[in-house]
Amino acid sequence: MRYSAAERQAGTLRAAGNLDRGTQKAAQKPNGESMGKTIKVCVRTRPTAQFAAGHIAIDADRNAITIDKGHEASPDGVCNNAQSRFDFRFHHVLHNASQDTVYETLARDVVQDVVDGINGTIMTYGQTGSGKTFTMLGDMNNYVHRGVAPRALAHVFADVAARIETQYTVVCTYMEIYNERIFDLLKALGDEDARNDYQIVEEKGGRGVFVRGLTEVEVASEAEALNLLYSGQLARTTAQHKLNRNSNRSHSIFTVTLRQQSRSGVSEKVVTSKLNLVDLAGSERLKKTMEGADGTAYDVDATMKKESMYINQSLTYLEQCVVGLSKRAPQHVAYRQTKLTGVLKDSLGGNCATLLFACMWAESAHLEETVSTLRLAQRMMRVQNTAEKVQTTDPARLARKQERLIRDLRQELLMHDALADRSGVKYDPYTPEEQAIIAAQCRRYADADEARAADLLEFDSVRQMREMCAQFKKLLRDAEAKAVRARTAMTSAGGVPTGLFAGDEPPPIGAPCAAGASLVRVRPARRSFLQRPPPRSARPRRSRGRARFHAGAESPSVDAFSAELAGSPLSKMGDGDIVNDRSRAFEHYKRQAGRATHEKLQRAKRARSDAKSQIRDAAARADAAKRDIADVDERLEETRRRRREKIRAAGRDDDDVVDDEEFVLMRAGRDAKRDYRDAHGAWLAARRDHAAAALDVDATKAQLVDDFQQFFAQLQRRAGLAEEAGPGDKLDDQEAFDKLEMERVAAQDPDALAFFRAQKTRRATATQNRSHLRQLHRNKRT
Repeated sequence: MRYSAAERQAGTLRAAGNLDRGTQKAAQKPNGESMGKTIKVCVRTRPTAQFAAGHIAIDADRNAITIDKGHEASPDGVCNNAQSRFDFRFHHVLHNASQDTVYETLARDVVQDVVDGINGTIMTYGQTGSGKTFTMLGDMNNYVHRGVAPRALAHVFADVAARIETQYTVVCTYMEIYNERIFDLLKALGDEDARNDYQIVEEKGGRGVFVRGLTEVEVASEAEALNLLYSGQLARTTAQHKLNRNSNRSHSIFTVTLRQQSRSGVSEKVVTSKLNLVDLAGSERLKKTMEGADGTAYDVDATMKKESMYINQSLTYLEQCVVGLSKRAPQHVAYRQTKLTGVLKDSLGGNCATLLFACMWAESAHLEETVSTLRLAQRMMRVQNTAEKVQTTDPARLARKQERLIRDLRQELLMHDALADRSGVKYDPYTPEEQAIIAAQCRRYADADEARAADLLEFDSVRQMREMCAQFKKLLRDAEAKAVRARTAMTSAGGVPTGLFAGDEPPPIGAPCAAGASLVRVRPARRSFLQRPPPRSARPRRSRGRARFHAGAESPSVDAFSAELAGSPLSKMGDGDIVNDRSRAFEHYKRQAGRATHEKLQRAKRARSDAKSQIRDAAARADAAKRDIADVDERLEETRRRRREKIRAAGRDDDDVVDDEEFVLMRAGRDAKRDYRDAHGAWLAARRDHAAAALDVDATKAQLVDDFQQFFAQLQRRAGLAEEAGPGDKLDDQEAFDKLEMERVAAQDPDALAFFRAQKTRRATATQNRSHLRQLHRNKRT
């Protein structure tokens, strides 16, 4: 709609003279630093031939809109003091703007922030029929009039392809909120599980707010993402009423999650960002959507009334959250009142760069809805958001970085020792033979007198000192065990220790002795915790058919690995034999191009299996120690009870005296508790090792699969190009027509190929699944 110079000047003066103070404060720096913290709001008008020029004045230069409804005469002569003039200012006002202008003016900056690592949300709001879905999706049959979502996907993948130094992973989800229930739009069209109710969760410091259980599809190209967008749009719930032939009956949110990290492997930091493309359902007035042109109501089913109620209710709660966030005083914001506000928690007052397109239908019949839309958009300008990168740590990369650091530090120490003439220092774990030598040295030190003891110990490193302390601890515990057995043998033999150092086992506690006394019994079915055999982890491990390699042992050589598979039929396969067989191609890849990664995966799996065995052994030792503790406590309580009975029978009052039998049991209980602490510590350490090994297995497996996907895609592309170049290849009429059409589109605009393919896929899906789509819509609306 064009205006004369006088009309534009009058509209400018009216808008400038009647701005309220709150609006002036919200828009006082439309291009300043403060706008980076607030939600950006753009008002877009729907083109119409019946523009309300007498009621609406738009000043695109000042981004101002003035609405004058005029006073209606009251039939009873009462003065009407209701407000009839409204002045608004926004960050941007786009009047009769093209789709390209809409995206390049505002949406491009939000999408660029997402590629750089900052969360972004683009949202459309307005009454029904005001152009929200056209702004978000555009004309799905016309490349020139495509909406914000297709342009954003093209922008994302263009930037991802240009940044070769960064590895990107793009994952898409698509959902709708219909009658306060969340539906997955990426489910199969005939899948009954699409009616499941999903849960909204929040992950602090990571993904933020997301819906658990939604189908997450990893995409590698713009065409794949567009196919998901358009196929999900087919499954969205729509209906027809007076104001809109294809009215959306639900809110839809298409989320693109980007996970980026350095390809060089120098940094273990992972930056995660997401782009929410939100198409809200339009607010409705039942009086307008369910009345004919003459004002008489026509028959509309109760389903549409119920849908309108849920839509208006969720939008009302959204406005309540916006009002609460726009106030200066901190107060509780009820995000959980409805599913819509719960999902948009990050976009409203959270860590996100949010852009709102407020769509208005600038006709005289819709002035009330237009004022309501502009009021919420004005309040949205006062909501403060924080936009910053969310960084996490990749455990697998961090573990590999620490391994490299340890290896470099060891090499540095070896060089330092060589320069300082300290050639005898070692930094590898001690072998059993070296531990035996240190144990003998400690024993000589313990047996020597004070004059010679100082010459028997020489320390070359801190590790040697710790190993000696460990051997001293072992000697001390052995000595304590021998003391316990000597005291037990002395008591049973009347004071003479027999066979203690000859290797004989002590007599069983509880057997009758020469004096006729009965000592504490020991279970004969299992050995004492002091004579238990070594754990299973100390034994050499063997697998079925061949020896297993430990994490510290040398891995099988590449030559041996190749020789083992040299006679296999897979080794004689060429690219043409495996291009059509994915499983055989994977075996071929693991043997040749991906051999190093495959061997690394096997080593990681062996480390995980070893850690799992250590967990079982430590748990068994801990359980045995707990049983020993319970057994000793039971015997100690029984011994104390018998002693107290003897004291009471003798009439004495010396209950605090501990006899030899009770002392032995107290020492045994202390040793059992110490064994339990050691076993529990070993169990915790083994669990940590198992968790790290499991993460390494997952990361290596993912790397192997990703590399194979690229390898297999190259094989297929090479085979496809060779087939096209073959002289005997003939195309049928439909294939020839498609080829000509693709060449025409590529000649006009090469960037439109992905959109053109997605458009054809959408039409084919709609045709082939027409009955499934009707049944799906019927199931949701009933």
